Amino acid sequence: MRKIKLLSFVFLVTASMSITAFAGEWTDDNRCYLKDNGAYASNEWVNIDEKWYWFNEGSNRKGYLPSWAGRANDGSPYNANGEYIDMNTDGMKYATEDLYNQLQDGMSYEQVISILGKEHEVSNAERRQIGNQTYDYLQVKWYAEDLDSNIRITFKNGLLHARHATWKH
Repeated sequence: MRKIKLLSFVFLVTASMSITAFAGEWTDDNRCYLKDNGAYASNEWVNIDEKWYWFNEGSNRKGYLPSWAGRANDGSPYNANGEYIDMNTDGMKYATEDLYNQLQDGMSYEQVISILGKEHEVSNAERRQIGNQTYDYLQVKWYAEDLDSNIRITFKNGLLHARHATWKH
């Protein structure tokens, strides 16, 4: 009887160690997401590390992060990284030509935020060493309500260095 109990115990322990546990993970160069249940995110919002991402429907049952801003099936906006843009957050605004025209080279990041509101997307942040000088660059983007028009700004050491806008009429 002891052998049967021992064999049963060993079998249960061995069987439990061989069960595959899925944990959500990025795949395909961080363009796809394999969910906890083993299925790929597709045509849905997924909360990953407390940030919501939209995954378009893709081939082979794999959804992909979008490569441009847009609206999910529920009408919610997302940026070019697939991240949800929460327009209900204090200080969030859609970009307009009037707001863009208030910007001036040399403005601080805080001055720009006071005009445009919090950025919708951080495109790039990097530190460059050129000779003995160090420069901090930040590239950010704001979308208009149509999500096709946008304002792109580069800050250099915290000051507006370059700006560009694209308006679809």
